Amino acid sequence: MKHAVLTLDYELYGNGSGDVFKHVIEPTEAILKVLNEKNVKMTIFVEIVEFLRIKQEWDNGNNMGYSSNPYDAVVAQLQQAALDGHDIQLHIHPQWLEAKFLNGKWSVDYDMWRLGVYNGDMKELLSWAKVELETIVQEVIPNYHCVAFRAGGYNAQPSERIAKAMREVGLFIDSSMVPGAVERGALSHYDYSHLPVDKGYWFAQDCLDAPKEDGEIIEMPIVAFPVLRLRKYLSNERLKAIFQNRKSAFETYNAKTSERGEHEHRWGIWKKISYFFEYESQTWDYCLFTKSLHQLFMRKIEEQKDRNVVVLVGHPKSLINVEIIEYLLLQMLPNYSFTTLSKWASER
Repeated sequence: MKHAVLTLDYELYGNGSGDVFKHVIEPTEAILKVLNEKNVKMTIFVEIVEFLRIKQEWDNGNNMGYSSNPYDAVVAQLQQAALDGHDIQLHIHPQWLEAKFLNGKWSVDYDMWRLGVYNGDMKELLSWAKVELETIVQEVIPNYHCVAFRAGGYNAQPSERIAKAMREVGLFIDSSMVPGAVERGALSHYDYSHLPVDKGYWFAQDCLDAPKEDGEIIEMPIVAFPVLRLRKYLSNERLKAIFQNRKSAFETYNAKTSERGEHEHRWGIWKKISYFFEYESQTWDYCLFTKSLHQLFMRKIEEQKDRNVVVLVGHPKSLINVEIIEYLLLQMLPNYSFTTLSKWASER
């Protein structure tokens, strides 16, 4: 029997937009309700930096348009999830480190989008964020320790400094890799095309995207397979998610079809249209996939006889139809044992 790990990137939109209650708290509550009914536990990757920035604004007297404290609501949800047996782990988008709330909205630092090229002290950043997250959970589970990490937007290249800092602060599980994926947009930039698509995990030491026979870090990549982009976008779930935050969706599309730096240019209109007719390594997204895409990925996984663990990803801000998650669980429960990253690693 294969093991399955549902992971949730617990965050607002990367550009700073979104509502903590509408796009994080409420959809996460709906997901947890379904999982708790089925006794399925998941791993929640908490973007702690953004919530600490929100806390700072609230504590300084800026309600940011909220009628109640959004940070307290986040803490309460995470603590209850931990008490219910869910796995709470660390997620960082460095553009939030210097984010400012100006003129009624968040302004993030786009030059700090990629953790791999973060120019500050990597160990200090991971250590601080880890301690802040542990402080929240240890209020209800005193022996809790954060052991797993995911880089924001999967931007973990170059990964040498990340791997070194992880080892130094006690993070021994990473789940930032997306085998087969290549991103060369204006914001995200990585190339994971060299990574094996049929391995549920590998060891790493000095570099997260250099699989080894042994190492101090266990890399648990997110399952991804090539999908025609048009098929990905032309689904009720995806279109509703795009409509839900049109500004963020447009900025993401524009960033993916533009380049920065030495080769910066704007794509022509035909190039931007052709983007939808190309194949892209798509992560197994349980919040956005249609039933047919779930079926496709399950068939592909079954063909991988040596794989014994699969990692899926979801985002509460993308959740449109919780029935898709119910469908997935019904399809997978007979043949998969659901677990969390930290539990699987400890029992491996």
